[in-house]
Amino acid sequence: MEFTLIHALLLVLAGLGAGLVAGFAGVGGGIVMVPVLLEFMRAWGVPQESVVQAAMATSLTVGTLNTASAAWRHHRHRCVLWRLVPPLVPSSMLGAWAGSALAAALDGRVLQMFLAMVLLFAAWRLLFQPEPRGGADGTPTWSFLVWAVVGLGAGLFAGLSGLAGGVVMIPALALLGKVPSRMLAGTSAGVVMFGAAAAALGYMRHGPPAGALGDGFVGFACLPAALCLAVTSIPMAQVGARVNKATSGRWFRRVFAGLMVIVVVRLLVTA
Repeated sequence: MEFTLIHALLLVLAGLGAGLVAGFAGVGGGIVMVPVLLEFMRAWGVPQESVVQAAMATSLTVGTLNTASAAWRHHRHRCVLWRLVPPLVPSSMLGAWAGSALAAALDGRVLQMFLAMVLLFAAWRLLFQPEPRGGADGTPTWSFLVWAVVGLGAGLFAGLSGLAGGVVMIPALALLGKVPSRMLAGTSAGVVMFGAAAAALGYMRHGPPAGALGDGFVGFACLPAALCLAVTSIPMAQVGARVNKATSGRWFRRVFAGLMVIVVVRLLVTA
């Protein structure tokens, strides 16, 4: 693996988009990072059977940090429903750890196809689903046990997709939990940062021995690449959270949905 200055600069630039998405939508930024990292891992000569897992592990490592940054800013705006965190976080972390173990044992092409389908679903939701409208007081309508099941599903998804679980968490919060729109991104970020951390650690634990994929790898996670992405994605998550508070986000949802469709095509062509 040859990690050049050009590679580092390109990853730093990618981190700008990843952080903006993480802060605005509360989904971790993996929608931007995973496709970019797939290209980098192939260019660096990472074995084909490990390319997808390496991209996901590195994305989740960064997602832990930028969703934490986003959650803090949303908290400052009083847009995090913290009382939902206790039932969601433990099961989310458990599901994420299990998902990473399963992903480590699966064929990378299967994971890439799974990721493409997930992105296609997310694009459809952004384009055609109306703005969610939760209860005015933000009172959750589910029991502790049901929220725990939701957390488990979101965590399992995070471990299998590298997308931190927000794509599952936000629809559950909005459509089933009746959480108000202004609380969605912040509450999602406040939960998925823990699931992303568990999944990232799982990929490090279940991956090959240190250095087997190249210099700077711990398990499946490439720490130099993660550092380059984190440099810009962490502060940009703050910007994304500010943008979320200032706008309805309809224009952003449409543009970003179009970008995700392009990414889906790319993933399907290269699978």
